[in-house]
Amino acid sequence: MNIETSELQQLLEVIEEKNLSIPEAIDLIKGNNTIDKQTKSTEEISLTVDYNQTVEQMIAAGKYDWKNSDITEKHFPLPAELSGQKTAVSSKLFHFNRDISSEDAIAEMDKAGYRPATLSELLALGTKHPELQRQFPIVALGSVWRGAGGDRYVPALRVDGSRRGLRLSWFGLSWRADYRFLGVRK
Repeated sequence: MNIETSELQQLLEVIEEKNLSIPEAIDLIKGNNTIDKQTKSTEEISLTVDYNQTVEQMIAAGKYDWKNSDITEKHFPLPAELSGQKTAVSSKLFHFNRDISSEDAIAEMDKAGYRPATLSELLALGTKHPELQRQFPIVALGSVWRGAGGDRYVPALRVDGSRRGLRLSWFGLSWRADYRFLGVRK
């Protein structure tokens, strides 16, 4: 089979335009359209954040196999003005298809009319879509905790083997291309 350079260029343009990973593009070409619509960066995800719950209750609702012990209400306090409310938010997953800094990811979300999600919003996503983090790690850059050593950390949904987890990741990372960032419409 001969592939023209122009055809290859068109394929790459479509992959970039649709924000697909190479495995997603291969699945589509093979007719295995198994891409979860909720994972596409162009799709809105409706979430309800229940501020009647404590951070610990929100974590328990997500049924994680493990969590970082520093993810507590003391380190990530809930907004007092939302206490006792259920709040609906429109969110989406941002996938930049390249390594990116936290600051650049936030700037890109801002350009699109979104702000980085908070821990509570990330936990609402993890509860509503518990299997999503098995596909890729998901970060909430809107909740930052400064550890004892002065480093800044943000919550992330990840997997370790087959176990779903809630962990802290260093804010100063250059995030790998497979990471997704939860953003909330402003």
